Amino acid sequence: MDQARGPLLHVAAAASAIAGLIHAAAAGSHSSLPTLATLFGLTAVAQVGWAALAQRRSDVPVAIAGIVIHAGAIATWLLSRTVGISFVDGLDGPQVLGLQDGLAVGLESVAVVAALAALARPALGTAARPVVPAFAALMLAAAVPAMTTQHDHGDHDHDAADAELATDGGHEHDDSHEHDDSHEHGRDSADDVVAAAADVPYPVEFIDFLDTAETPEERAAAEELLVETTEAMKAFPDEAAVQAAGFVSIGDGGTGWEHYIHVGRIANPKVLDPTDIESIVLKVHPDGTKEVASAMYLLPFGTTMDDAPDIAGELTPWHDHQNLCWDGTRVVGTTDATGSCQRGEFRPTQPMIHVWVIPHECGPFAGIEGSHGDGCAHEH
Repeated sequence: MDQARGPLLHVAAAASAIAGLIHAAAAGSHSSLPTLATLFGLTAVAQVGWAALAQRRSDVPVAIAGIVIHAGAIATWLLSRTVGISFVDGLDGPQVLGLQDGLAVGLESVAVVAALAALARPALGTAARPVVPAFAALMLAAAVPAMTTQHDHGDHDHDAADAELATDGGHEHDDSHEHDDSHEHGRDSADDVVAAAADVPYPVEFIDFLDTAETPEERAAAEELLVETTEAMKAFPDEAAVQAAGFVSIGDGGTGWEHYIHVGRIANPKVLDPTDIESIVLKVHPDGTKEVASAMYLLPFGTTMDDAPDIAGELTPWHDHQNLCWDGTRVVGTTDATGSCQRGEFRPTQPMIHVWVIPHECGPFAGIEGSHGDGCAHEH
């Protein structure tokens, strides 16, 4: 054992072990994507295993093995962040930087640099020896938040199954919630609307739409979904926040509306859960700026319009898409007159429903092009 080289490899080992723990946490949070979870798990085993070996041995082969393991992990990360890895579900398109993967690649970089230093300048180990424990503790403290939060590997253009645009959402609405009796059915004066405007957290224009509900119960159910969703959407004030939370674009911004989806939430079978919104729609303005416009709930895999739950009758219309052509998780066109795709492949979507957080002329639950009311089309 080279005693001079040891402290530098101990630094590398500490970084490797913590990066391995982060990858182990990521494997657990991606159980719905078996290939990706396996990749994370194998990386975790390699990193933790090498860290244990480097604590016992500080010879040249161990240092070289550490460099190969961590340089390979960094190269894989760079590939996923640029062109994507087509054969790994969840990494099949370019990714954005998330908290867990950012810290992991930083720790892997430390491991590579420390192992290289151990090979090139082993004498540095003598100077490094006193700071190894403190440095390891500092790295662990920095990594704890990443190990305890959901892995947001950028979301990405996720696997076809993930991005049927309509996968995870359609959350089942809990009718057991208490409703505010102050919102009575049938507001019939402008004064009522003005008075209510100060109390509602959603666009005041939606009050009239809520009042078209056929029964007080339907109105209460619709308003509950609108209020709870509007509150939950405060976590996503702009596109950067949407991306940071793990949502990925399906590539339809050229239409003036850009859909983002979240693969982890898509894999979750919950329905109509404001804490687990599957898709967020951004309005793309002519100058290129984007505005968070709508949450969109999606029903689980394999469901059809027959499975869509009745929330508030015609006030809360569901819709689906039966003409979209997909390339992986990106929409690349629509079917022709024969039902064929000139590019990509046809895949029907599950039912979905919008909840708007900006005014919409066709109401709080309308499709992008409207879905009910005078002058509002039923096609999304």
